[in-house]
Amino acid sequence: MPPESRRTKDATPAVTESSCPSPGVPWQIWIAVIFLGLEGIGNLLSIPAQPAAATWLAAKILFITGLILGWRLVFIWFLAEGGLHVLAFSMQAPFIAFLNLVLVLLVVSARRYFFPELGRGSPTAGAKKQTSGTFAPEFKEVDRCALDDCFR
Repeated sequence: MPPESRRTKDATPAVTESSCPSPGVPWQIWIAVIFLGLEGIGNLLSIPAQPAAATWLAAKILFITGLILGWRLVFIWFLAEGGLHVLAFSMQAPFIAFLNLVLVLLVVSARRYFFPELGRGSPTAGAKKQTSGTFAPEFKEVDRCALDDCFR
């Protein structure tokens, strides 16, 4: 059997940063991007009848770019704009207001992506902090693109 056809421990493919779709972007942002993209297609098709739709399309492109790249200003602007849309459409088109509310809630739930210094609330807030020397050496460094990071 040729050496290249044998399955060895070294032959298993390693998970690299380039093998993930976009490491670190939360799944909530991807759902919001899909919603905004679908709405943007509708805006693109309505530009001939409503020239103002070009502005709406430009805003959606900015929101999609900013949300994926983690721009804080776009995050805050998106939440303000989404909140206004929820209030504005609540009486005229309740379903549209509900969709905007879902988008706002999805993006708010990913706030730690935009503000990592907020940190996560520790379930053991009053517990004694462990030192790094107490862990096994193989658990000291975590791969940036582990399955949990790719799919959260």
